[in-house]
Amino acid sequence: MIQLQGRRFGILLLAFLLYFTAALYCIYMSRQPGSIAAIWYANAIMVMFLQVFAYRDWYIFLILAALGNICANLVMQDPISMSLAFIPGNLLEIGLVAYCLRRFIPLRQCIEDPLALLKMFGLVLVPVAASTSISAFILSLYGLMPYAQGALVLFTGSVVGAISIIPVGLLLVNYGWDDFIQINQSFSFLMCILLALLIALFGFLYLPDPYIYISATLLLVVFIGRFPGTALAVLVYSVIISTLIAMGFFQSSIQGQYMHSDVYLYLPLVMTLIQPLLLAAALQRIQNLKLW
Repeated sequence: MIQLQGRRFGILLLAFLLYFTAALYCIYMSRQPGSIAAIWYANAIMVMFLQVFAYRDWYIFLILAALGNICANLVMQDPISMSLAFIPGNLLEIGLVAYCLRRFIPLRQCIEDPLALLKMFGLVLVPVAASTSISAFILSLYGLMPYAQGALVLFTGSVVGAISIIPVGLLLVNYGWDDFIQINQSFSFLMCILLALLIALFGFLYLPDPYIYISATLLLVVFIGRFPGTALAVLVYSVIISTLIAMGFFQSSIQGQYMHSDVYLYLPLVMTLIQPLLLAAALQRIQNLKLW
């Protein structure tokens, strides 16, 4: 924290740029012809910044998040009222999730304890559900979408974003950028990631039941890269798969059969990403005990 305070302006600028970029990407993806859910990575990014700053500084990051939200909507030529509809829920989600992680979860332990990691993900669901409900209510007042549909879409998008971003954030919070790069620079791991990405692209474009192949390649990453490698692979996979779904390259047989069934495409994605993270945390613990 002391090191970060010495680079305060740079960290604040980085937080704004990352939030703005993530928000812009997610808004753009939500407007593609095949888009089915508003995947939202931006809030989870800001949550992890708050973990390394004192409570008295949190309001600055919340202001930056609001500005990033507004700027992203302006770039997409949305009216200011569109941003104002999302800002209260987004800020509430960032603040509540960040507080829950700081107050109740030992973040370093999550990297090598699957039960702690699972508890963290479970705890995140509560503030996400509360904040997305508020956002859905505001959207229903604007007449943009029904409350039930909005709550389901926003909740799903925030959950996918949290699962994708927080594991990498845990590593950066606990070890820093230099150590994170050093951990993930081995040749075997980079080749493993490249293979996994090729299988992900090929599977979603040409193969039936693509999540099976995603799970298999993520297990390979688990045994080679342990938790650091798996966290990075999960983030990359999430972005690629969400992009392919939004662009309409993947369709499911359940689409159109049930109310809001399009959103359920992301449920197997959530399960596909969580399982390798839990296994990686267990293997990381075994490795650390042997080294100790």
